[in-house]
Amino acid sequence: METRFATLTEEDGVAVVSADVNGFTVAELRFPPGYRQQTFEPDCSYLAVVLEGGLEKTFPRRSIALGRAEALVVPAGATHNASFGAGGARIVVVREQDSPKPTVHYLDRLVGLRGPGLGWLAWRLAGELRAADPAAPLAAEGLALELLAAANREARPPSSTTPRRPLWLREVEELLHGRIGDGIALTELGNAVGVHPAHVARVFRAHHGVSVGEYARRLRLAWAAAELARTDTPLAVIASHAGFADQSHFTRLFRQHVGITPARYREQTSRVRQGHS
Repeated sequence: METRFATLTEEDGVAVVSADVNGFTVAELRFPPGYRQQTFEPDCSYLAVVLEGGLEKTFPRRSIALGRAEALVVPAGATHNASFGAGGARIVVVREQDSPKPTVHYLDRLVGLRGPGLGWLAWRLAGELRAADPAAPLAAEGLALELLAAANREARPPSSTTPRRPLWLREVEELLHGRIGDGIALTELGNAVGVHPAHVARVFRAHHGVSVGEYARRLRLAWAAAELARTDTPLAVIASHAGFADQSHFTRLFRQHVGITPARYREQTSRVRQGHS
């Protein structure tokens, strides 16, 4: 009989798969449609990444809505409540154990994140929580640390040498997120925001640490990873819709960035999608 290292529980309609891995608790939580979480104050800082569905967390001075592949760092003591949409939500959480003062930088402030790599790392972590092989605890720990590292990069405040974030940069980001499948040229981005393409490229790299092209590539891979995890759509169709030249090109880039092939990734994350316990 298979023995999973994670614990499965259910309370008030919320299904939880969780495990402790070297100073952290990692968990996948599934909230039913319309669920409302009462006001609480977390003892330890945590990172939450939405796999599916949506929710809104309400703090004393602000509310933050989260959708698929979006994330939130919640510091210890940040009193809030949460409400979930008509489809409920499935999220992955990485929480420090018994440490009000975070040992990971940038977990000490409330910040929303939407980095292209957060989604696929969260899906893989959820898959390992449902695995039964001896390597699962080590794999889960590694993925939790990767997820925290990716969140750190996204949450990191700009350095003193980083130029001030211009208003048009958000519009550029939205255009990239909205044109994942068909792509968008740098010249088109510049024309859309009224800024010279070369200046767009320089400012984008200064704030994101990668070129516009690399950021767009990661967005396409993140979208493809979500489709692999959520659906049974053939790999060739996903590759085409994500804007890759062919399935082999998609497979090569996916393995390069994610560390495993698309087929293996689907195999891992299907445990989560099917809700096997």
